[in-house]
Amino acid sequence: MASTYLTVAEAAHRLDVSRTTVWRWIRQGRLRAYRVGQRTIRIRDEDLEAQLTPIQQVGHESPERGKEDIWADYDPVKARQGLESLRGLFKDIDTKQLKRDLREARSQKERARRD
Repeated sequence: MASTYLTVAEAAHRLDVSRTTVWRWIRQGRLRAYRVGQRTIRIRDEDLEAQLTPIQQVGHESPERGKEDIWADYDPVKARQGLESLRGLFKDIDTKQLKRDLREARSQKERARRD
């Protein structure tokens, strides 16, 4: 059986992702691509389908899934007491410095991810 080959744009459209995402997958080795000539890249349909992985095995869903009552053990008095115990906990925090630190940590994480 002959394979069907797709362009990067067609592959992106098929999976409803951007072309940039497809190129990133190719660079990372997650998606196999084939060079046809000097500038033409094609992706085999079977390789694209391999990108689709199920999140959960079929038939293994919990019968009670979605039926649990998240409010069953809620006690408003305990909730208020818990919040009261936190009062003043962050009064000495320099929020501007905290924001700067968070931004810097995110930047470092992004730089590490790109490398």
